[in-house]
Amino acid sequence: MSNKIQVTVTPESLITTAGEAVETIATLHNVGQTIDQFTVSIEGLDANWYTLPVSSVALFPNDKDNLKIILCPPKTAETKAGSYPFHIRVASQADTKETATVDLNLEIQALPEIELSISPQRIVGRRGVYQILVRNPGDREARLKLETSDDQGILRYHLQPELLTVPGKGQAQSTLEVSLGWMAFFGGDKEFNFQVLATLSEAEESKTVDGQLVRIPLYRILTQIRLSRMQSIKGQLIRLPWYRAIRQIRLPHIPLPWLEKPPVINTFRAATDDKIEFKLSWSVKRSKAVKLNDEVVDRQGEIVLQPNAMTRYILTASNKYGNSSETVELQPWLVPKAKTSERIGVSLSATELQLQAGGMPEVVTVQLRNLGEIVDKFLVKVEGIDDSWYSRSASSIALMPETTEQVQISFQPPKKRGVKERKYPFAITVSSQSNPTGQLEVLPLVEYKLKVAPYRISSRRKAKFRVNLANTGMSDTKVYLEATDLDEGLRFKFKEDEAVVAAWETIEIPMVARPKRGSTVGERKRYDVVITATTGDGNTQTVNCEFHHRPLMASWRPIWRLIRAIIVLGIIATAAYYILKLGGGWRVLYSSPQTWVDQLVRTIEGWFFR
Repeated sequence: MSNKIQVTVTPESLITTAGEAVETIATLHNVGQTIDQFTVSIEGLDANWYTLPVSSVALFPNDKDNLKIILCPPKTAETKAGSYPFHIRVASQADTKETATVDLNLEIQALPEIELSISPQRIVGRRGVYQILVRNPGDREARLKLETSDDQGILRYHLQPELLTVPGKGQAQSTLEVSLGWMAFFGGDKEFNFQVLATLSEAEESKTVDGQLVRIPLYRILTQIRLSRMQSIKGQLIRLPWYRAIRQIRLPHIPLPWLEKPPVINTFRAATDDKIEFKLSWSVKRSKAVKLNDEVVDRQGEIVLQPNAMTRYILTASNKYGNSSETVELQPWLVPKAKTSERIGVSLSATELQLQAGGMPEVVTVQLRNLGEIVDKFLVKVEGIDDSWYSRSASSIALMPETTEQVQISFQPPKKRGVKERKYPFAITVSSQSNPTGQLEVLPLVEYKLKVAPYRISSRRKAKFRVNLANTGMSDTKVYLEATDLDEGLRFKFKEDEAVVAAWETIEIPMVARPKRGSTVGERKRYDVVITATTGDGNTQTVNCEFHHRPLMASWRPIWRLIRAIIVLGIIATAAYYILKLGGGWRVLYSSPQTWVDQLVRTIEGWFFR
């Protein structure tokens, strides 16, 4: 227990998961009789797990200061779920024996485990409606995304909703409608297997569940149609012809009340990760004209904005039945303008920085000078960027008149969603209102992930794959796509083989693979496909998938056999026709077989005995 410093922390028990940040506030109180500088440190945790805003604080007697401590255990295999005790130590620089310690506990919870089921698992028909049930046996809320796929790629899906939030000890449900493509309507009984994939937003692991849709022949569906072919006429039941029964079918009247409704704005929102760049997106239906601040726009779209001040955007949709409008306000992070003061002088060692996100930090020295005539304390703040981007050697400095002191500020922008390649203005503000401004520039970083779904497709004519590109870097990236197979037996076509992926965004590009020959006749063959994605600076990634080609026939041999059989049957039929004609024809054979035989014998003898 120290007689010069008191430390309190709120909260003392912290709960988080790997990769997620949690904050606690430490309050320092100088209960001594003199001005002192106190050093703050954390013991018991790896230095990569936490961020201290300052390493020391200057306090007048009976003065207090708050420090926000950010803890973020990295999402690696070494970070295990469990309890991690640690403590905050505060020591006086004037008297190193004066220390105060507060014990804390960090609990890292395991990522949520989900249970996935489908009901019913098997449906017979051309269309099926399934219920996807997700259970969360854990205590934490789980957010996940549902996806569907099948090996042959001929099923059509409608999943609502695709994004689910499952509370702890609770469950959530989604409705999946599966139907056959038009080509799949032709044929007999066949089973089509599909898969539902649930991926947690916090983890790359996923759970799957299988379902099945069984096709029945089209003629069996038609035979189930029953028409009422009996009609009462003057008290008697009369059986109607089939064509009159069909004429009595009356389709129900389908009202269209939505044609007489005003437009609806489905979504109109602004999203931002750094309060500098905003993405404004909207979606409108039943509208003839859509305007954004008096500018005509499409019914669905998005724009990227960097406002310099609070800006209001109004989306107006109209048709002949009415109008609808919504308003969104953008409030960017404003940087104070530079000002001077007669009581303190401030200067920066550097006003422009170039850093890699997640790379090595760069230190800027802030030179402070007390121009006043009394001892004073000055608070040092950084405005315009997030607290997790920097750390200070001291948040406050006590200066005698005409004395100078330095504060070291270490800038290190994190590598996370929302951090992009651009310039980030900031300002260093001292309590005397002297605001030297600077600018921090995050350097480009190209990093992306390449995936393909489904992994395996079995088809006769073509295979449709979905190439997924996720940009996890800071820069908008142009990616070139190319596909090859080892046997060079396929032709590939991307919907777009050159795609621009915005920072921290994910896009999906369809790809179609067709065999160069043998789509009707040939042997069954497996093609190993390699999809290559290359950026402008040569960063290349590959992903593999399979195409199992199933031609209609294995070879031409059955066709030639059929042709030979037709020729033989034709010869036999021709010979039978002429023999029948030589005996007098079919009527003679039918009425008097003996007469037909005698005439046939006489005709043949006449050829040889003339």
